[in-house]
Amino acid sequence: MNRFLVLTFAFIYYLIWLVLPIFELDRKLYLFPLPSVYAVYLPILLLLLGVILVGSYMGYLLLIN
Repeated sequence: MNRFLVLTFAFIYYLIWLVLPIFELDRKLYLFPLPSVYAVYLPILLLLLGVILVGSYMGYLLLIN
């Protein structure tokens, strides 16, 4: 139950951070120190990093066999 609450809070925080420019509140709330554009770029960067790591590991496994 505790993990569910943490994930729910993280999702709501991210969702609010993502829609701040729609309501013209970007850079006015101190709870969100980074601009909202990072809310878009951060998941893309993490996804690319994950794909590169998994692909590199799979390539390594194919080369050693």
